[in-house]
Amino acid sequence: MALFALGDLHLGRDMSIFGPEWDHHEDRIVREWKRVVGPGDTVYLLGDLSWAMRLEEALPHLRLLKSLPGRKRILKGNHDYWWQTEKKMREAVLDADFDLLKPEVTEGVAVCGTRGWLVPGHPLFNPETDERVYRREILRLERALQEVVKKRQGAEPVLVMMHYPPALVGEPSAFVDLMREYGVQRCYYAHLHGQDRLKALDGNHWGVEFHLVSGDHLAFRPARVN
Repeated sequence: MALFALGDLHLGRDMSIFGPEWDHHEDRIVREWKRVVGPGDTVYLLGDLSWAMRLEEALPHLRLLKSLPGRKRILKGNHDYWWQTEKKMREAVLDADFDLLKPEVTEGVAVCGTRGWLVPGHPLFNPETDERVYRREILRLERALQEVVKKRQGAEPVLVMMHYPPALVGEPSAFVDLMREYGVQRCYYAHLHGQDRLKALDGNHWGVEFHLVSGDHLAFRPARVN
């Protein structure tokens, strides 16, 4: 049983204006997914799943994802405007095989995550509007790490999933401080596209391995996590 990660599917919109790598991207998502993911595998979907504005409009996109092989665990992205309370989403679409990403120990690794947010030092970070959300996401990650560490049966590696990049290159953040405190080995995130991918935090930094898994960065093939 394998684990995979993939973000930024942006279903429901013609994305070809953003470059040729987005041509027929929904067909490519289905094709590449089926090439690597089997029925017993798990795929962590790291946000920006659908361009829909309301949950009922997103249901065809979510049902498409549900129809693909494997178990799915989803995080909210900054463009998931359709996202509702867990209760409403559970009534509409969530089930054991298509659920929110919550702390779990599976296939020999401990996995948890949060959406994240813009970090201080980012050119778009506005302390008046972003600091509160940033701090809230830090608390959410801390709670998730506390919970997943309690679930560990031994020395399972700890993996963190996020939508936003957890830090800028050369500038650690409170997200990174938490990862180091809890012994996180690897962090997977999405959100970055086009030229922004050239500035991605990738490889080993501050003792943690970082991996960008946005759809266009991976040619829409889910990245093997474990």
